Amino acid sequence: MQAIIGFLRTAVLLRTIVFASSVSMLLASVSASAQESASLVEVDSPIAAVTVFRHQANVVRAIEVQPSNAPQRIRVTGLPRTIHDQSVRWETDAEITVRSLRVTPHQIKVDQAAKKAWAEEIAKQNLAIQDAAHEVAVIEQDLETIEDLEEFTAAKTNKGLGESKLEVESVTAIADFVMQRRRMLAKELHGARQELQSLQDQLDASIQKAQRESESRPEATFDAVLMVDSPRGGTLRLSYWVDEVSWQPQYSIHATSGRQGEDSFVAQLDGTVTQNSGEDWRGVQLAFCTGVPNLQAATPLLVPLRVSVNQATGDGDGSGGYSNTGSSAGDAPAWEDPAVWQRNLALNTEAAGRQVGEINRRQSVQRELADDASTNLADETYRVATPIDVADQTAEQAITILRWEITSPIYRVVTPLLSSFAYREAALENQLGQSLVGGEATVFLDGRFVGRTTLPPTATGGEFAIGLGADRQVRTRRELLSRDESIQGGNRLSRLEYRLVINNYHNDEIDIRLYDRIPITSDSGTVNVVTDSGSLGQLSGDAKYLRMQRPTGILRWDLTIPAKRFGSNAYDHHYHYTIEMDRTQSIISNDVVQQMQNDLRFNQSGGGGMGGGMGGFGGGSF
Repeated sequence: MQAIIGFLRTAVLLRTIVFASSVSMLLASVSASAQESASLVEVDSPIAAVTVFRHQANVVRAIEVQPSNAPQRIRVTGLPRTIHDQSVRWETDAEITVRSLRVTPHQIKVDQAAKKAWAEEIAKQNLAIQDAAHEVAVIEQDLETIEDLEEFTAAKTNKGLGESKLEVESVTAIADFVMQRRRMLAKELHGARQELQSLQDQLDASIQKAQRESESRPEATFDAVLMVDSPRGGTLRLSYWVDEVSWQPQYSIHATSGRQGEDSFVAQLDGTVTQNSGEDWRGVQLAFCTGVPNLQAATPLLVPLRVSVNQATGDGDGSGGYSNTGSSAGDAPAWEDPAVWQRNLALNTEAAGRQVGEINRRQSVQRELADDASTNLADETYRVATPIDVADQTAEQAITILRWEITSPIYRVVTPLLSSFAYREAALENQLGQSLVGGEATVFLDGRFVGRTTLPPTATGGEFAIGLGADRQVRTRRELLSRDESIQGGNRLSRLEYRLVINNYHNDEIDIRLYDRIPITSDSGTVNVVTDSGSLGQLSGDAKYLRMQRPTGILRWDLTIPAKRFGSNAYDHHYHYTIEMDRTQSIISNDVVQQMQNDLRFNQSGGGGMGGGMGGFGGGSF
């Protein structure tokens, strides 16, 4: 029992020493902070505007500086933990001059009175535990005394029985006293132990409460201390960059079909924001930007392409004749930005490889885009019309950026090579006066969900095609009707005739764009594909199609299919072409996957003036 009491006293002493040391350190810290901040003026700094980039944000606070003929030291508090190092900047009215700026971790003030009260309470509880433990020890000693008395009584009784001199009244009185006293002490011991346990539980609860309060302290923040001259006062704007903020564009397209081309669309662009910066944005002017904060503004510089002849070159397959190895490029001039220097070097080197390949490779049509073609067309900033709140939270928040209405006819794209069904589609013009960022879109037609697609980046005035899902009331198939061969000299002529069948189950006539393709050759001297206006029929007169797709063998017919044309009455479209080649050879397709990947990238990126991108067709236009 003495060991238990000693242990409790030692534990209380250690807790008291640790607490006293902590309190002394906190008091010293608070004293130093108070001396430093005595001459500071803490100012209100509400967040006025936020520009959200793809993976970070620029925050602007507005500070009203009071007029003073003497220099002022003002402190802005609450800068979040995600702030970028050395990103704090200022803008001021003409009447304010900022002499210096310093960013430091925020010193959290400690409530010394509360700390003292807590320490006194802990000490009081420790003393109570010691008293209760002592009471338990005393009662246990009393019980031991009663047991000794019981042994004495038993011994005396045995002796009396042995001598035939048993004093019954005396023995009975002692026995009654021992039993009564034991019951009383046992009851007291039980109560004392309960009291000791209760006091220990209270102490543990106090310690746990203190730990929770310590863990629930505000997150670490930063302060900005500025030295300013402001004889007339004015507004100072403090800006900084924060991490753990991002946004993604999300479109929703609601199409309503009408008669005779009176189809209408309501398009909406939302910004899906993830905001974990560590501060709430309340009533801010919010903007979303598609650019990159450290985007290089310098124009790429084109340098000469110097070539020579490699005597060991083989058959000129396009892979030889170019090497990007050689002597070191050297260092950039002292005044040049190394990043710009390296970018120009990399762009020109990559382009040189493409150009040498164009010269060496035998191919009738070569279409390529620069590496940045798949990025957004412009660095656009979208401003939310009204002030808005954006909370610091883990869940995503959707904010409406733009909403507009547009009319455009819905047509159907029919590609028998790729699908047995027609796909609805519409070409929408960007009439907003600013470019549209590429992003995912949820599409609805006449109030029902038809699918998801991806919209391409679209410049002002450009068009983007929006797929509206399959129309299973329009079905198609492709048939090879005949393949006639003949020999002309040493060449074989193969005439192929096709029938494209369209079944229209609608009660109304429909407009379709019918697509097919003929092969193109990389060597017109070995293989010739012979066509004329009579063999292919009346192709589409669309300028974009004639410029971009017709030279690559894509065929398109703009047709009107009458109502209820199906089965034996289905609409048939015929065309034919002739392939001429050496009769000992056969047609193959080299590197088909790689070539088609290049063509898809070119078309999806809107190459060659496609008016904002050919992506997002949703129905396989080609």
